[in-house]
Amino acid sequence: MWSVGYPAAVLSILLANIQTSISFQLPSYHLLSSSVSRYQCNDNLISSHTACTKSITSLFSKEGGDDDCDCPDDNNNGPDLLQPYLPTMDPKYSVNGPIGEGMFKISRSGGPTDEELTNKQMLAIVTSECNDLEVNTLVWKCLGYRYNEEDNEWTPSEVFPKWKERYPIPPDFIGMKRVYSKEVDQDSLTSNQSLVRSIPAEFKQSLKPTLKPLGWTGFQMKGLTPNKTRRAQCANWLIFYREELFGYTIEELKEKRRLKAEAEAAAEAKRKEEGAEEEWKPPVKEVF
Repeated sequence: MWSVGYPAAVLSILLANIQTSISFQLPSYHLLSSSVSRYQCNDNLISSHTACTKSITSLFSKEGGDDDCDCPDDNNNGPDLLQPYLPTMDPKYSVNGPIGEGMFKISRSGGPTDEELTNKQMLAIVTSECNDLEVNTLVWKCLGYRYNEEDNEWTPSEVFPKWKERYPIPPDFIGMKRVYSKEVDQDSLTSNQSLVRSIPAEFKQSLKPTLKPLGWTGFQMKGLTPNKTRRAQCANWLIFYREELFGYTIEELKEKRRLKAEAEAAAEAKRKEEGAEEEWKPPVKEVF
């Protein structure tokens, strides 16, 4: 039914491992606007797509997980490219999808809790021991989105102002549909990149040292997929949030930022006075 250009796909995957996304073309999903039931009842369509996806995944190896985190692969020689996850086609999946049914501690209600932000939780995110919606839900709560049980919807009632202006509706940071064509995945990729840019330089590489005591030594480049990469980036942001933002009001955070800016300005003035070279700093777009 569809054709896949393998050289282009492989090249895109290699580039994606560097730039944290995959841009190769899976089958065109112009049917995404159709209902979930249409996908579920069209066995031929699903079977054809599965065959196409497995043709690509045969180039890579499998690293275990449940059926919400991995797709089957018979040739253990590279990472899995996950199959489209049909339940996410439901527009209300963000409020009706399953969360908190396993070992991962998460609730839609209220703000983030200490229990939801432990290192054990971060480990579960990077090892795919929770589903994509659970990861998104935790990040949404930390950004200030709140679940309105009466209206069964997410609202930006406590979202950091700069983020709220750009994302009044909580974005999908993971790509829960698992369809990585540009027209489907671009919004998820862009929102994930925005999240990453908000992490200060001193926290950019905090994930591995934080989780090493729990036995996690990181990913190998050859094993990366968009899902794994974005999960790791979300976990890294959550660690930054827990250490720097959790428990503070907007006013307190602004005061912390002011004091930090003053300290950096004083240090820069001292460097100039001593004739030292200016220190380069990566750009950071804060969420508050």
